[in-house]
Amino acid sequence: MGVFLLYYVCINRKETMLIKGDKQNDLRTYRFSSGYTMQETMLLMALRTQAENGLLMTNPRVTGYTSFAKAVIGTFNLGDKTPKTCKTLYKYLKQKGYYDRTDTGTL
Repeated sequence: MGVFLLYYVCINRKETMLIKGDKQNDLRTYRFSSGYTMQETMLLMALRTQAENGLLMTNPRVTGYTSFAKAVIGTFNLGDKTPKTCKTLYKYLKQKGYYDRTDTGTL
């Protein structure tokens, strides 16, 4: 696996973080200071955008699930009693505090 770089810019706090990906520090498993991986952060941002504005950030089939809400549920291991639509799932996750862990200002 080659080495790659990612520049992560936080607009609210105007800070830049350089993450070097290699075998020890892989971007797929790296956790930001909020405690979320890159995939989890992007899924939460996309869910919020879809719930609040109705804009799809990706085709749900790209995630490997039949719907975008199921991709979020599967990634966070939320279980069967979780709401299945994007708007209700967003409200549920917001109520449960998933959007409170945003010390990086990205969510």
